[in-house]
Amino acid sequence: MVTKDFIFYIGFLFAVMLLSISFFFLPTYFWILFPLSLFLLTMYSWLFENQQVKKLLLSHWFLSLASGLILYLFFAFGNWLIKISGIPLMDQLQTLYALVKPTDWLHYVWLFIIIIPGEEWFWRGFIVKRLSKKTTLYKAAFIGTFLYGSAHFVAGSLLLVLAALLGGFLWSILYLKTRNILVPIISHLFFDVLLLILFPLV
Repeated sequence: MVTKDFIFYIGFLFAVMLLSISFFFLPTYFWILFPLSLFLLTMYSWLFENQQVKKLLLSHWFLSLASGLILYLFFAFGNWLIKISGIPLMDQLQTLYALVKPTDWLHYVWLFIIIIPGEEWFWRGFIVKRLSKKTTLYKAAFIGTFLYGSAHFVAGSLLLVLAALLGGFLWSILYLKTRNILVPIISHLFFDVLLLILFPLV
């Protein structure tokens, strides 16, 4: 008999495997493999976890946009701190930007239609939701964020892992507090619009 724990662990291992493959073929096939990976993870989460999409309240819109802005400002502050302090992380920061920044219009389509919603559906709507059924809200957020961050080690960038930990915890809390998957999705989308389109930091 296939247990819920088995489905959870297989899902996590499936995510790590898909991310590993995507980043291994960077940059040649990354923008093919990464969207495909998130599409498959979205399907996995939909198959094994019911997710009721709720109507967005005005407070949800405020939380989504405000949290996306605050996260961007935190990243901007970190970027400024790295520059003025002389901490030798600028090369890694530029490498990180080169890693995640879309370079073609189709990349933006994949990013905003498949990748970002897919990350939230799987990591928050599947991983964190399942954890929240077994433990407290904050423990579920911490453990889910740790798993989300650890899966990004395959990219070989410490800054990407730290970014995943910070963003992942914020989006986990948003999801658990509102129980509406659209809230972290919109927050994540708005954050990436600021970071990658409107006000890039590099």
